[in-house]
Amino acid sequence: MKKLQVTTTPSGFAVHPFNKLKGNVLVMLLLFSFLLSPFSFLLFAQRCASPSSGCENKKIFFGVSIGPTIDWFTSTSKDLARKNVKGGMITGINLDINLSKSNAFYFSTGVLVRYLQGDFSYKKEYDFSGISLVDSLIQRPTVTTYQTTYLTIPTGLKFRTSPSKNCVFVGKLGLYHNIRIGGKQYDSFTLPNFDANPNEYYVSTPKIPNDAAARFAESAYIGLGFEYSLKNNFRVFTNVDYSCQFNYFSSKAKNNITDKQFKSIVHSLHIVVGILF
Repeated sequence: MKKLQVTTTPSGFAVHPFNKLKGNVLVMLLLFSFLLSPFSFLLFAQRCASPSSGCENKKIFFGVSIGPTIDWFTSTSKDLARKNVKGGMITGINLDINLSKSNAFYFSTGVLVRYLQGDFSYKKEYDFSGISLVDSLIQRPTVTTYQTTYLTIPTGLKFRTSPSKNCVFVGKLGLYHNIRIGGKQYDSFTLPNFDANPNEYYVSTPKIPNDAAARFAESAYIGLGFEYSLKNNFRVFTNVDYSCQFNYFSSKAKNNITDKQFKSIVHSLHIVVGILF
């Protein structure tokens, strides 16, 4: 049998009550989105007077966007189970280049920064040799939280309807090419002596660099959007996109009991607002 690998030592453990956990960041991000998105809909009352006022699609659009994401991991290996749906963030610059005479089809790209987090529950083995009166190696039900920052390059196609009363509807699909540029991970589990009341206290390990996430990851996305054209074709927009990341874990991410590699895909819902010019 292969020797067990211990990835965490008790020297850095910190015990916290559950009732002191911070609120979910997803609530704040969604509130931010809902506060901004009504701005575009307040402009419906304006009318388009002439093409010079921005009532036709341009050849090239530059954009800036920001918004929250709702992310959930789905395991493709039997020893992992998703614990929670998490909130993240995506922001960056966008570039759309026209591909048709009608200014309806565009090649869409840009540079985005994406913050993703998620967690899994599973059994993990810890070395408690520094704590007296317990066995040195103990298996505990564990939740590992993964936080990842990606540099993301989208490549896709975007369809724009012709402006009607300054309103444009958008459909899009394509790929996200994700490059991991940072991230942290940490474990949470109950101490062996607290099995009688596991919800009172838990052990939280220090955050360490996230080497469980693959350096490169591909995602497919599809989405719908709305744009409102102002003077000189300056536009405000909002999008709702769904993306599926085909892989998350690197080859280093393994169960230290069974030595099996972790496997997972990531589903995400993006709610984005921004400007085009």
